[in-house]
Amino acid sequence: MRTPLFLSLMLACGSVFAAPASLLPAAEGDLVPARLAVTVKSAQIPDMERAPVSFAWAMEPGSVVDAQRPFVAESREFWTLVDATELKAGFRLDTTAPGALIRISPADAAKSAVLGIEGLALRQQGRLLTADEAFEYSANAEALKAAGADFGAGTLALRLDPRLGDGRFELVADKAAGRYLVHVFEPESDIALALGADRLSALAGGSFKVEASLSRGRAKLPLDEIGGMLTSPAGESLDLRFKHAGEGRYVAEVRLPESVQTGPGLWEVHAFTAAKLGEREVSRAARTAIGIATATARLAGSAELKTGDGLRFALPVEIAAPGRYELRGTLFATGDDGQLAPIAQAHSAAWLEKNGAIELGFGKELIPAGYGAPFELRELMLKDQGRLADLERRGVALRIDAPAIAPVRGETQMR
Repeated sequence: MRTPLFLSLMLACGSVFAAPASLLPAAEGDLVPARLAVTVKSAQIPDMERAPVSFAWAMEPGSVVDAQRPFVAESREFWTLVDATELKAGFRLDTTAPGALIRISPADAAKSAVLGIEGLALRQQGRLLTADEAFEYSANAEALKAAGADFGAGTLALRLDPRLGDGRFELVADKAAGRYLVHVFEPESDIALALGADRLSALAGGSFKVEASLSRGRAKLPLDEIGGMLTSPAGESLDLRFKHAGEGRYVAEVRLPESVQTGPGLWEVHAFTAAKLGEREVSRAARTAIGIATATARLAGSAELKTGDGLRFALPVEIAAPGRYELRGTLFATGDDGQLAPIAQAHSAAWLEKNGAIELGFGKELIPAGYGAPFELRELMLKDQGRLADLERRGVALRIDAPAIAPVRGETQMR
């Protein structure tokens, strides 16, 4: 029903109405800290802003507001460490499309010899091809840097001559010494590895899932091997153990220890796979990223709804470490058609030394005519600005079923 007349009159005369509310139970996919990490120190940012900031803006009710979805990487490449003995004998690589790109980089600048194009050859079906016969073009580190690709010293990039077709090749380097990182990219291949996490962010002590699948066009291919690792910005790593989940899907469940070291920067998710395609062994590797944080704060689970000059939500925050915390959310309202639609977004940030509240405010000018209760506060996010971390996210955080605010522009409508 539309907002009652007496609330419209309260709004018109500037009266304030306040009521307690509770956050809705967390839904699948929401990020909610189970506990706080009391040992985390305050963010060491000397110029961190301490003054509170709050702003909001109107949205077109027809706007589409989708929850941010995790990025799914798609890879037609692989990389591996190869020692000099293997390169001298012939490093085997199976390609699935003509014109593969190969990049060779010394793994240890002090121990690995820098390779030049003149020292390379390619073996195909027992025939040894010179560099001129095997590669359409090549570029060393200096040429790559001049073209805007700044790879490490000693890097050599090559493209197999497309006229050789695809299939099994052996890369030969008679002057190899030490170890090398060999990277193979097949831009024209129809075989790709997809890799993605089931969420954008996770918390120390929590868990998330990583899914991988190898496809040729729309058809999923079975894997003979799959492995992976999760690597922190500081170099800490955890092994990923994938299990076949049916229909060509392989899933690894990652359980993060409470003691995992977190900080600014994303963690990298790596997966390495191999599959048989006739006589060929198709290798693919992919990587994506996920934010992992220590829970320095969380929403207390309650809220105070205030009306008067609009609609305001005061949300108590429990903290384990002083810092600058931010809330952001999207307000949905019910239109004349009875459907909920997004009408405004708000962001607020404040420095908290102890438990406190952050308020999200939506002025009455942001609520268009024809829209009223029920309201929903969606895509509610709590962030730690000092540590650059997502701490909590709720797809649907609050539902105000009882009329709580009058329509704007002096309208007094009833349902």
